[in-house]
Amino acid sequence: MSSNIFHDYDIRGRYPSEVNEAVFYNLGEAFWQVFKPGKVAIGRDARLSSDTLFLYLASGLKKNGVKVIDLGRVSTPFCVWYTKHYKTDTLVVTASHNPKDFNGLKIYSHKRGPIDKNSGLLKIKEKFDSLNFNPGAVDLKKSIFKKHQPFDEYVRFCAKNFKISKSKIKSVIDFSNGITGREYIAVLDKLKANFTTLNETPNGNFPAHEPNPLSEESQKAIKVFIKSKKTDFGAVIDGDGDRIVFFDDKGEPVEPSYLFSMLIDYFADPRKNKAVVRTAALSKIIDETAKAKGFKTIITKVGHTYVQRAMEQNKAQIGGEKSGHYFFKNAYYGDTTLFAFLAVLKVLTSAKKPLSELLSPYKKYIILPEINYPFYGKIDKIMGEVKEKFRGGKISELDGISVDFPDPAKSPKGDSGASYHFNLRKSNTAEGVWRLTLEGPSREKLNEIKKEIEKILE
Repeated sequence: MSSNIFHDYDIRGRYPSEVNEAVFYNLGEAFWQVFKPGKVAIGRDARLSSDTLFLYLASGLKKNGVKVIDLGRVSTPFCVWYTKHYKTDTLVVTASHNPKDFNGLKIYSHKRGPIDKNSGLLKIKEKFDSLNFNPGAVDLKKSIFKKHQPFDEYVRFCAKNFKISKSKIKSVIDFSNGITGREYIAVLDKLKANFTTLNETPNGNFPAHEPNPLSEESQKAIKVFIKSKKTDFGAVIDGDGDRIVFFDDKGEPVEPSYLFSMLIDYFADPRKNKAVVRTAALSKIIDETAKAKGFKTIITKVGHTYVQRAMEQNKAQIGGEKSGHYFFKNAYYGDTTLFAFLAVLKVLTSAKKPLSELLSPYKKYIILPEINYPFYGKIDKIMGEVKEKFRGGKISELDGISVDFPDPAKSPKGDSGASYHFNLRKSNTAEGVWRLTLEGPSREKLNEIKKEIEKILE
C-alpha cells in the first residue's frame, strides 16, 4: 500500500486506487499504535465511499479494544467542537473540497489539537508502512459502535455565540451537495434569519458542481441568484464545511483578506485578547487593520493545523486562510464556515450598509487571484533564484518565500508610493503545484513582478 497519501496535515487520495478499505483498516491500527486512545469518535462526510471507509477504520480501532463512537454524517467543524466539548480524539472521514473520487482522513486530539506532520502524522505513517492488511481480522457484522450524535446541542452552541434575531438581511447559501446544509438550516431557523438555500441535499456525486467553492463553475449559480433576487450577500460552502467563499450584494466574490479585515474592525472585541492569526499568503492589509485597532498579528504557514495551533497558543480571537478558512476562538479555535457566515450576518445587521460598501475601505491594495504553476526543478534552486532576483526587498521564508517592498526606492521600477508583496510556495494539497499570490497599488507593476517570477519557474 502506498504511503503517498500522507500530506502535511491530512491523509488523502483517490478511491479506491490510493485510499480504500484496507488502507483505512490499517490507518485505524496505526492511529491506535501511536496514540493508544481508550475511545475515539468518528464523523464522516457524504461521499459515496465514506460509510464503508468508516466501518473499516472503526474496525481497525475496535480490534485493539478502542471504544468507537459513531458521530454519523457531520461537518468537520462539528467534529472539532465534539473533540473539545467531549474531550476525546476524533477522526473525520472526508476529502473536504476535493473531487468526488477522492477521500481521506483528518485527525483531531483534545490534548494535542489538530494532528499534522509535526504532531503525530509522521509517526502514524511509520506505523502504517509496517502493517499488512489481514482481511480475516475484519468482521463487520460484529463491529457494533456506539452512536452519539448531539446535533441539537451543537445547534444551540452555534446560535448562542451570535446574538442575532430576526435579521432582515437576505442571504443565500450554496451547500455544494455537501454535508453542512442541515447544520446551517437548523441554526439559521433558530435565529429566525432570512435565507435561501441551494443544493442543500447531501449527494456524494456532487451533481450541481464540484465541492470546491473556489472554482468558477461552483460560483456561477450563486452569482446569478444574488443579482436576480437582490440578495444582500451569499456564500458557497465546500463538502465538509471548513471552506467558504463569500459574495457581496453585487454578486462578486469577496477577497478573503478584505473580509478578514472587516471582521477585525467590526467583530473582534478589543476588550478580549488582542491577537489575530493569518497565513503568509494573505494580505498585509490585515496587519494594517489589526495594528490600527491595537491588535497583534501572528503569521503562520498555510494549513488549518498551523493556524489552529497558533490561535490556541496565542488565544487569538479570529484567524484566516486565503482558501476560505476562518477560525474563531469561540469555536474552540477551529475553522468553521458557519461561524464565519454568522459573523458576516451580524456585521451587516448592525452596520446597515451593503457588504460592498463595508469592504471598500480595505481595498487599499490590488490583490491578484492566486495563480498556480506546474512544479518543476528543485525547491532550493528556485527559492535561491527568487531571493537573488528580489534581494532589494524584505524577505521571509516562513512559508515558501515572501517578499515585501515597503520602500518605494527598492520596489521594482521605483514606483512612487509603492508597497508590493508576494508569496511563492509549494502547495500542501495539490501535488506538483507552485502557488503565487501578489498584491500592490499598481496592476501594471504586479504583472511585471509576476512575469519576473514566471521566468524563474520556467
